[in-house]
Amino acid sequence: MSAPAPAPGKPWPPYVVPLIGVGLVAAVVVGVVAFGSSTTMSDGSDVTAPDPNLKEIATGVQVRDLKTGTGDLCPPGAKVKAHYTGWLVDGTVFDSSKDRGKPAEFDLNRVVAGWQKGIPGMRKGGVRKLVIAPEMAYGANPPPGSKVTKNAVLIFEVELLAFAPPDDAGKGGEDGGGRAGPEKLSDGTAPGAEDTALKDIGGGLKVRDLKVGSGAECRPGATVLAHYTGWLTSGKVFDSSVARGAPIDFSLNEVVAGWQRGIPGMKVGGVRKLVIPPDLAYGSQNKPGIPPNSTLVFEVELVGLP
Repeated sequence: MSAPAPAPGKPWPPYVVPLIGVGLVAAVVVGVVAFGSSTTMSDGSDVTAPDPNLKEIATGVQVRDLKTGTGDLCPPGAKVKAHYTGWLVDGTVFDSSKDRGKPAEFDLNRVVAGWQKGIPGMRKGGVRKLVIAPEMAYGANPPPGSKVTKNAVLIFEVELLAFAPPDDAGKGGEDGGGRAGPEKLSDGTAPGAEDTALKDIGGGLKVRDLKVGSGAECRPGATVLAHYTGWLTSGKVFDSSVARGAPIDFSLNEVVAGWQRGIPGMKVGGVRKLVIPPDLAYGSQNKPGIPPNSTLVFEVELVGLP
């Protein structure tokens, strides 16, 4: 959900890492935009009012089309461009691409399950209301610093601007979340290999610079352009912008805590290895390609500071 979630870089729409690339890139934007307070959806209905016209299309996911689009149906796993607003059931707006003035682009395999189930079947130009139960959203692990509370039911209005079918020929991993990424880090080491050169910078987050950049230094909360690959400690790739062939841009306020803390201090052109403990990543959540309580290994190249 941004990246409405959340590979590491994009904003929430709950991107896997915001995740970005994945993610709402699986994260809700925190402290960047003052979101609006309107509880009115585009059809004039109040988001806090009962809606007897909702249809359950999967366990924990109810939808109603506010506007039917035209053209082909959006398939599961598509790459999507959309505007969205997210509310709590009391009408609190917790995220809005419209308030940011920029639609989100994301892979449906990289967002919360409620979006994976609720967006397919829409047509270009369509607008859909989604009501998502906690177990299909963030459950007991809401994005750090967001307005989303534990076990919150979430309501979204999603406008589908464009989509591209999934690239079946290039899918990597069991979940089809992306092309197969590099098997090793750029210095030739395996992601899960013992690394005595790692430095613990707090909370169990460990980093090592594989290349020190020569450009501007990244500050906390900055908007960055980066390439990355994410591995489990077993060496399995779960996400890679390198494999997709394009870096991602995102705010450090929109991603998992391990990225928020681990990327500042890098300089443009630099490459850093991050080893992130579960409590600074996704904790007990089960994300596509990422089992609960997983330690994650990333290689991040800071391409620019837009």
